[in-house]
Amino acid sequence: MNRSDDKGREARFRFSDYRYTFLGLSVVFLFVVMPLLEREEQPFVPFLFLLVMAVVLWTLSLPKAFFGLCVVLGLLGFGFSLWMEMRAVSEAVSQVGELALLGVYTSFYGICLVVFLHRIFSEKMITADTIQGGIAVYFLSGLLWAFFYHILLLLDPTAISLPVHTSGEFSELIYFSFVTLTTLGYGEITPVSWMAQNLTLLEAVWGQTYLVVLVARLVGLHLSGAGQSDHK
Repeated sequence: MNRSDDKGREARFRFSDYRYTFLGLSVVFLFVVMPLLEREEQPFVPFLFLLVMAVVLWTLSLPKAFFGLCVVLGLLGFGFSLWMEMRAVSEAVSQVGELALLGVYTSFYGICLVVFLHRIFSEKMITADTIQGGIAVYFLSGLLWAFFYHILLLLDPTAISLPVHTSGEFSELIYFSFVTLTTLGYGEITPVSWMAQNLTLLEAVWGQTYLVVLVARLVGLHLSGAGQSDHK
């Protein structure tokens, strides 16, 4: 009886050791599946976001106050999104509801991103899973900026120039966000307004600074720890 309990605890401990890996996989899953759902006009996008938010909260293991706030934001976002998908409303109500939805999602991922950065910078023992957490934060940064671009387009539809064949779906804004974050700059989607230009500038600078400073630090500490263990 005691042996089975010990095995259960050990299995749970090993599972939690890969929390950053599961987070990275869930975000990649979101990027891959969302364009397919949008193309088929399936009402499952709110559940997809709910899944990612649940993985984010499980990964962070927040204190009760922050956890409660993020749960409320996550449920509000899910409720708003589901309501927008299931009900036919006027254009004005739809815009207000979408702005409220984007505000909730932006607040949620903004808070989680700050907590993630603090958590990773505070790590004393760097493992391969922690490095994958750094990559997951990079993915979340691109997702957060996509929400910023979506809010900007709702307030000013001419702020970003989209190709004629596109419809301004959120997956296209995710694509634009990561093209900017990685400074690829293909040019088919371009910022027009001064606010859009400032947002893309900040994202490009953040993306390069993050890769140079944070990921390099994680890898360096991981190699340093591996070297110390070899000398023992």
